[in-house]
Amino acid sequence: MLPNFKKVTRMIKGLSINPIYETNWCDMPAEIKLECIEKMELNERLSLRCTAKAERSLVDSQKIKFDSWNNFYGREEELNFVHGGDSNKYFCNELKDMDEAVKFVNYMKKIGVFEGLSFSLEHPLIDNEHFAGDDGLFTVKTVEFSYCNVDNMIAILRKIRSGVESIDIGLSCEISDELAEILEIPQIQDVPYWHIYSYTGTDCLHKVAQMWIDRNSKIGSTFQTLTNYYETITDSFEEFSDHFADRIVSKSEKRVRIRTNNPDCHILLELGVNEVVTIDFFIQFFRFMVISATMKESEYDDNCKKWICYIAPEMQVYTAGHNYTSTLNFEIFRKL
Repeated sequence: MLPNFKKVTRMIKGLSINPIYETNWCDMPAEIKLECIEKMELNERLSLRCTAKAERSLVDSQKIKFDSWNNFYGREEELNFVHGGDSNKYFCNELKDMDEAVKFVNYMKKIGVFEGLSFSLEHPLIDNEHFAGDDGLFTVKTVEFSYCNVDNMIAILRKIRSGVESIDIGLSCEISDELAEILEIPQIQDVPYWHIYSYTGTDCLHKVAQMWIDRNSKIGSTFQTLTNYYETITDSFEEFSDHFADRIVSKSEKRVRIRTNNPDCHILLELGVNEVVTIDFFIQFFRFMVISATMKESEYDDNCKKWICYIAPEMQVYTAGHNYTSTLNFEIFRKL
């Protein structure tokens, strides 16, 4: 069923565009229509593109900027897209036919310029021919994966345009077996910041560092991860030191600094330790940075609370003096 043309006309009249044309929409010049379309919200554009083929072509030719949070989520045979605007406007599109849902995802790739995108998709998109066969790329600054099928995550990472600034691999994304494949993805190799919320293996630290060495990554490149397995904490730190024994510049209880193949760059591994997150805390936080080879130890930032809370904002509720032990339930911690 076609949208209500009177509603579209009223919508157009409400847009602040000069000059004001006292004429029907269909008689307006294409350049004026494009000015109108640029000011429309997503739901208004979707309504307009259903009116005629010519309007669809005009609407689809214009990018739309999404400044606020945006989320693709779904399970089994359904997919939802939720967008919350800065002006308290809210858009939700629920699609239960997966072919139609994937076509919508591809459409959003084509027209959207996203400040941030979150994916929580359990149903494998990679098996869908409409997704696999589409060569469009997401334009996005920050991307987050939470409770996401790992195959989906890898497929989506490959469909992100270069220039992404942050990649967050979050809750329930167990990637230990796929880490090598993930480190081969250009978007991961080039992103300035990324983190893995929880990693259970001991190989993560040295594999990320080796990727940076091989790629000659830029100064400022940052990676963070956390673990709640004590044996992983100690083994990871020592395994990293052993793996790069011939590259070590300096080592302490909470830092290891190594040389790269570039004489101008070093890699600094830090263990997040403060008055709350002590060496025997039930979880531990690691941060990697590519730093200048000329950086002095006196320039290190000893206040790790800020970067710990970036990967785990729930750490704000923890205070010194409480007895947090390894017996605490990590699932409860994640839900705080």
